[in-house]
Amino acid sequence: MKNEGKSILRILATAVLGLIGFSSCGSFTGEEVVPMYGQPHADFKALGSVHDEKGNPIERIRVAIHLHKGKDSKFNYDTVYTDSKGAYLLERGYFAPPDGVTVTFEDVDGDKNGGEFESSTVSPAVQRTKDGDKLWYAGAFQVEADAVLRKK
Repeated sequence: MKNEGKSILRILATAVLGLIGFSSCGSFTGEEVVPMYGQPHADFKALGSVHDEKGNPIERIRVAIHLHKGKDSKFNYDTVYTDSKGAYLLERGYFAPPDGVTVTFEDVDGDKNGGEFESSTVSPAVQRTKDGDKLWYAGAFQVEADAVLRKK
């Protein structure tokens, strides 16, 4: 008899707690609550061009793009190279939008691209180009950085 009472009490407790659990999943405002799974992300684009002092495009310049998040931290690093028109483009998705970007232009092939050029580093402003959805997607961000490199 004692065990029977405990068993009924367990069943009742389970049923009550189950109902409380289901009722707490609703919204107090009457709006539907949609469960979401995913991770924060943002789109990022870096573009620009590299020329010599005479305005000629420089091919095969290494463009190192450092994305910063928080004070003095670099959370991502990508490298692209300029094409025959001196242009470069990087398009990527990241976990979070950058707070800042540093772009370094470096001649790594010696005199094969018309001479040896000095390196240059710039910190262009990060521009928002698309708003996020206020959920997981933070939006789209872009930097534009052009460089004029001097011969060594």
